Amino acid sequence: RTNIMSFTSYLQASRLTVIGAKSPVDRRRKALERVNKELSRGNYESALSLVKQLKGKHGVLSAFGSAKLLPKKLPVLEKLDRPELVSLIDSVSRSIESVSSEEISVRIFKEDETKTSPEEDWFSIVQHESGHFLVGYLLGVLPRHYEIPKLEDIRQNVSSVTGRVEFVGFEFLKEVGAANQFMQDDVDSRTNLSGTKGNISSKTLNNFSCVILGGMVTEQILFGYSQGFYSDVDKLNNVLRWRGFTEIEKEDHIRWVASNTVSLLHTHSEARVSLAEAMSKTKPIDACIEAIESAISRKQM
Repeated sequence: RTNIMSFTSYLQASRLTVIGAKSPVDRRRKALERVNKELSRGNYESALSLVKQLKGKHGVLSAFGSAKLLPKKLPVLEKLDRPELVSLIDSVSRSIESVSSEEISVRIFKEDETKTSPEEDWFSIVQHESGHFLVGYLLGVLPRHYEIPKLEDIRQNVSSVTGRVEFVGFEFLKEVGAANQFMQDDVDSRTNLSGTKGNISSKTLNNFSCVILGGMVTEQILFGYSQGFYSDVDKLNNVLRWRGFTEIEKEDHIRWVASNTVSLLHTHSEARVSLAEAMSKTKPIDACIEAIESAISRKQM
């Protein structure tokens, strides 16, 4: 009888354990709520620290910072496992190179020349911003805020309507902006400033370069062209100029960045679709991250 009671007690304890246990998804969602709270309070470094801690725990965050960039060697780039992507990489690289040689008036003409409906514009913006968000997350750059314009604002042709994603760790862009403004305001100092290199790590530069092209590459994959890439390319060119890149160094870097970004977005297309759906509903950052993690987990099963 004692054995029977012991066995019954064991079953009851086991049942309580099962009922009280949380699945990896539940744990992840609970943890992401904490991340979202820190972000909403402006505690960006605390949020990033929390995400890094969660990354090391099984079943919590596995996709964050999981991407590995290709080695910076041209022979490796030309021998991608997916040769069908080479033409896409070529297209992206050519588009970026063309921006530098075009006057602003030409860009405006090209943008006006492409007539699309407000619904198409809104859809493109959502896809574009999801590309930025996903590439950043996979590279370990935490999105801290994003904006998707309302369809009604696009219908009313509000000039300030645009989407954007902000990341923790890209604060150096303020310094880049200040340097560019200084160059514009003080013509006599341009020569001196052009010889000064901005101070960021190679890792930060590489991550930023891939993230900034994420929107453009997403549109290229989906539509075969990109409408909203001019400002992104300008930002990339400004950063490379700030870092003191020569034209040859810039061309090599852009080719390498395009290869990585195309590869990442092609590999994780399902995750990007799930993320875009969440962003289209302006869900909070934690829900967007959950969309990425869930999609990648399903693919790995």
